Amino acid sequence: MIPSGRIARLGHIGSMASNVAGNMMLGSLMQLGRGQRPVMKDLLLTPRNIERVTEQLSKMRGAAMKIGQLVSMDTGDILPPELAQIMSRLRDGAYAMPPKQLKQVLNEQLPDGWARLFRTFDVNPIAAASIGQVHRVHLKDGRDLALKIQYPGVANSIGSDVANVGVLIKMSGLLPDGFELAPYLEAARQQLHDETDYIQEAGQVFRFGQLLKDEPQFAVPAVHTDWSNSKILAMDYMAGGAIEDVAAEPQAIRNQVITDLISLALSELFEFGVMQTDPNFANYLYAPQTRKIVLLDFGAVLKIDPRTADKYRRLICAGLQSDTDDLMIAAQDMGVIDATTGGAHRARIVQMIQQVFNMIRDGGAIDFADQTLSKQLQAEGLALYKDGFLPPVLPVEILLIQRKFAGLFLLGARLGARVDVEDILRAHSGIIR
Repeated sequence: MIPSGRIARLGHIGSMASNVAGNMMLGSLMQLGRGQRPVMKDLLLTPRNIERVTEQLSKMRGAAMKIGQLVSMDTGDILPPELAQIMSRLRDGAYAMPPKQLKQVLNEQLPDGWARLFRTFDVNPIAAASIGQVHRVHLKDGRDLALKIQYPGVANSIGSDVANVGVLIKMSGLLPDGFELAPYLEAARQQLHDETDYIQEAGQVFRFGQLLKDEPQFAVPAVHTDWSNSKILAMDYMAGGAIEDVAAEPQAIRNQVITDLISLALSELFEFGVMQTDPNFANYLYAPQTRKIVLLDFGAVLKIDPRTADKYRRLICAGLQSDTDDLMIAAQDMGVIDATTGGAHRARIVQMIQQVFNMIRDGGAIDFADQTLSKQLQAEGLALYKDGFLPPVLPVEILLIQRKFAGLFLLGARLGARVDVEDILRAHSGIIR
């Protein structure tokens, strides 16, 4: 059962901490017995402790999973590998409400006699994520719906959960000295609050449905307001397979799917003024029969400041034109570097950004499966950290937008897509060759 009260959730943290501390004590005694001096971070991040921490936080869902989604992108942007292992595994946790707890939630949220209006209700969720789980239901009036049902206690425990996960990260002793974790925890807290408001999400589902109504490559479910409230969101059930399954499709289809999704993200940035910022693969389905991409989740929607869109436009323009000076200015405007960044570090960071644009500009269709540049940039980033570079705190807006694009590039790699990204960038940013 997913713990719903603050005391119960705190108990899970306490139980986890006690077990981890016990494992650390045992490991310390064993090392002393071998004449070795214990190293605390090595004692904490043992496979057994990583397994226990992951299991307990997965059961809690909520903040633990959301922070995992925010800061454990496979690009290794923020966390050291050991903590990234914990956080990345939280994204895939399969814990769900058992039927008894599920029925209790439905009794609290739906009118009396709700069960009599259902022809079928599958108690096994078709999806389970950080905030809620989704069930397919058939109503007696003929509607085939997906009910997104929020986990009990998630909304009220966001603050304490975020704080507890922050303590876990700091306990590791692996974050660079001076690294400011607080802004990223605050971003997770705010996004969690937004995602627990299903009435707000229903409005965003409708909004994107209108924005994309003339785009035949996308499908957005309709919301059924008579079965929706702040804790339950009822939408059309949308058929389709996992977006990762597109990897088995012909090359042309794989290329088109990534082209469409990158184009959508750029339209959100430069045209719509709003962006769905959660690139979790589970938020997309693909319907092979219609060749439509189904967009499922609009809990994390960001309003884009026009000034932010202009910053990205200037960055793209400078990168495609190999203008190092303008690229330096654009990077500083976006917060990637700031006044505290040393000259040598500034030059190396701008060089890394230019390497990405060189690949985009000079390579024609980019082969996303080729991870050569990605690994090179990771190695250069690690070298920067070892050289004492501390990244400035990215504005939340930039962090979330970057997370969206990083997720799409990760999906492109998973599908083995080959796409002319330069043409897409120029088409959407208005930059002429």
